[in-house]
Parts: sequence; C-alpha cells; structure tokens
Amino acid sequence: MQWIKLTLHFPSFFSYRIPDYSSQYALSVPLPSPSAIKLAVIATAIRATGNVAEGERVFYAVRDADVRIILPEQIAINSFLIKRLKKRGIKTKADKEEYEKGLLPAFESTFGVREYVFFPDDVNLFIGCEGIDIIIKYFGMLRYLGSGDSILYVKSVELTKEPPESAIKPITDEEFAETISDESCVVYPVKDISKKAKFEQINPYSGKSSRNVFERKYYLIKAKIKKGKNWKILEIWY
Repeated sequence: MQWIKLTLHFPSFFSYRIPDYSSQYALSVPLPSPSAIKLAVIATAIRATGNVAEGERVFYAVRDADVRIILPEQIAINSFLIKRLKKRGIKTKADKEEYEKGLLPAFESTFGVREYVFFPDDVNLFIGCEGIDIIIKYFGMLRYLGSGDSILYVKSVELTKEPPESAIKPITDEEFAETISDESCVVYPVKDISKKAKFEQINPYSGKSSRNVFERKYYLIKAKIKKGKNWKILEIWY
C-alpha cells in the first residue's frame, strides 16, 4: 500500500451532516467522512475529464482506501438557525388538486438548525491504497468536501510514509466496542463505501439500486468539549 498526504485549507466553514440525522436538525461531524472524501474525488475525476468511465476507474482505485485525518488541536463549531426550502407535503385532497393544477408551489419555506465547523489551521488528510498513481492528480483538484458550500483548496499533495498512529481513522462496530471502554472520546458515526459496492450503484444514471453501498463506521476523537448556547469548542489531544 502507498500513502499520499494532502494538506487542506478551508477558507470558510465546513459542514457535513451526521448520517441519518434530519436535514432540519443538521448537526455536523467535525471532519469529513471516508465516503465523502472518496465520492468527492470520483466526482472530481468525472468533472475534470468529462468521462464517466474515468470516474469508474477512480472508484475502484479509491473504494477500499484507508483514510486518516489529523485535525488542528482546537476547532470551533457554531449552530445557526437558517431559513430553508423543503418539499411541500400534500396533506389533503384539496392540496393534491391544487398541486396537480400547478397552483401550489412544490416547495415550502421552513426553518432548521445547521452546524458549521471552523478550522483555525490546515487539515492533514492521509489516503492509503494500491492505485495511488490513478487518483493522486484528482485529489489535488478537490474544491469541496461534505456539503457543496464547504469549499477548500489543496495546499500540497505528496507521497508519504504511513501516517502517525494518532491520526483519526474510521473504525468498525467491533473495533468501537473494544476501544470505547479504554478511552474517553467524543464519538461520531460516519459512513464508508462498502468493499462490495459497484460503481453502477453510485452512478445516478445507471438505474441500479444504491442499497448496501455504504457501511457505518465511527470516528473516536480524543477531545474535551467546551459549550455555550450556540457554540462548542473541541480541544483535541493526540
């Protein structure tokens, strides 16, 4: 296995909703999940080349990659009340008739809570896999991770040795059960791409079922949390 190290800078805020949380109450994981990182580089390959087949090639190169992250020692998370649009619910027969006639808007205005993460320093991302030569140039082209407004730029991409043991990595249910009893950690559920997943399942134009594409894993972050009314600070130790 070969490793690359990416030094990422987020000039604004980062947001990635905790899996299975309501979009109306979108609390954020304080770092991108393995699936978000992998899907971002696949999308980048397709966008850069205009070739879906190149995205498929990158998918199989990165699908089983080992992802590890080193965060700044202190990060801030703010909660905001935002105005948002959601698909309108059709509750009555009269609503349905108006909707079918085009008299009822397809979306309605509502409010929700969304968390944004501020990184005061660079984030170091380590990717380990066999097909480094296929993916390395596309990682250098990344422009966002997580939600589309979580913009970033890549300061450097370099081949490296294995990341330090302290780097945060996703762990399985079994590893979680063994580890949580030994360490005092902040736990975040995340998603990774299953080793059995096929490219057709993430290709929106294939018509294939997307069931069983993702598997749940966990980030265990060694951190102390300071909280206020609509903010919290994670003080991370390695």
